[in-house]
Order: sequence, then structure tokens, then C-alpha cells
Amino acid sequence: LLARADRLGLHHDRYWQTLLHYKQGFTGTHSLVDDPKFFLDPRGSHDPRAELHATVRSFFSTAPADTSAGTKSPICRFIARYTWLKDRLSIDEAKLPTSGCEEFEDLIEQIKPESATLIFPTSFVNSPASMYGLTLLTIETATKSKLLSYAINYSALTSGAAFAPFYIAKGLLGGYPGYFSILPYYAKLQEYSDVNDRDIWEYPLTLDRQEVLRLVMHTYEMESIYSDYKFFSENCSYDLLFLIEAARPSAQLTNRFGSWVIPLDTIR
Repeated sequence: LLARADRLGLHHDRYWQTLLHYKQGFTGTHSLVDDPKFFLDPRGSHDPRAELHATVRSFFSTAPADTSAGTKSPICRFIARYTWLKDRLSIDEAKLPTSGCEEFEDLIEQIKPESATLIFPTSFVNSPASMYGLTLLTIETATKSKLLSYAINYSALTSGAAFAPFYIAKGLLGGYPGYFSILPYYAKLQEYSDVNDRDIWEYPLTLDRQEVLRLVMHTYEMESIYSDYKFFSENCSYDLLFLIEAARPSAQLTNRFGSWVIPLDTIR
């Protein structure tokens, strides 16, 4: 399987690069994900081939992907990677310790994702961190109820009080960890509309069911995984684009930005 992956050049494939958030920099390839739990190889953050090999090997292991990630098998922990590699390498599931992820399958059966929408709550003048607004995604389910859809948000964890200049500096330089979170959309509506009195714009995406499923898979992989949050670049708007690219890699949205990204740019 590893030899086949090398022949196909899968570590150069656009989808693999998207799932690992790889980008080209002055020093070569590197991932924008900073949490070491996200990588199965010590070199994984900057070596796509080594990480792909370690991922394939992990599927044949009976040990959890990481002790801090609970008891999930590597297949469960990296369901998007597994689904794609299983298809590209024609992996024989009969030779695997486990051939699926019951927890993820139960989740999909429960929410039945149907479509996705890009959400834009406008700016909030009482919060400098929201001076440009922000973006999030919602996953509409088979219930067809907008209020019962799930909101996917990427935000910085700024626990504890901080002296204002230090807070600003850390926000600009990536001093806070950023996490994806999933919660009911009605809770976000209450926060933005009722509490902060902000207008909310909704932009339905043209993703089909299979693409929405890939988006949910990658979101599931990013659970409890942090990246350094940077207010002007790797922020709530930019990192959400990786989820859309995981759904439709041909979009190549993240390549359109340099050192400055604001929500309105991603909406356009």
C-alpha cells in the first residue's frame, strides 16, 4: 500500500494537502495546524509523505491514535483521511482490525446532513475582536429546521484576563490557540442577534450531500485540535475555508489570500 501510494504521488494530491492544512512557505511545506496530536509521524507537520505513510500504517494498528484523544481507533480519529485513502488505495477492509467508525456513523445517522450555509454576523462595535464581523458554517439536517441545524465555528480560546496591549499582541502573533466547535445554531443566533444585536446574513452553498458529508468528516477530525489563532490571517474566516475545501478541493479557496484575511473577503 505504501509503495502504491508513492507511485500515485498521493502525498502531493490536493486533497491530502487540504486535510493536513499544508501550505508552501519560505522554508518549504508546513501545516498550519500546530497541535502535535494531529500528526502520527514526528515529521508530519512538514513532511506530507511521512505523515501519509504513518496514517496508512495506523489503520492496521489496534492501539488508539493518541492516548489524549480517548479510545478512538486511528480509523475513527482520522475518518476523512481513512475514507479517501481507502478509495485511492483500494484497501482491503477484511485485513483491518476494524473497518469503520461506529461513533461517526451514529452521528451521521442522527443529524443526517443535507446542506451547508455560510453565515456572516456583522461587526460588533463593543468588541475589537469582532470589528470586522466573523463567519461560521451551518449544517442543515433532514429536519429542514434552520434553528435545529448545527453551527461550526472557529475561534480563539482566550481564557483569563489579560492586559489590553498583551491581549492585542497575542491575538496578532498567534499567542492564543484556536479551536473548531460545533453547537446548535439557535444558540449562536441568540448570542449574535438577541444579546449583541447584530445582523446575520446567510449564504447557502452549492455543496451536494456527498460534499457536505466530507465537510462533516473533516470537522470531526479537527475535534479538540488547535491551531495558533492570528487575528489578521489564520482567523475565524480563513480556517473555515479548509472545511469547504475538504468538501470540494477544486475550490482552492485558501490559496487566494496572503497575509490579510477579513470575513468580507471570504464572503466575496
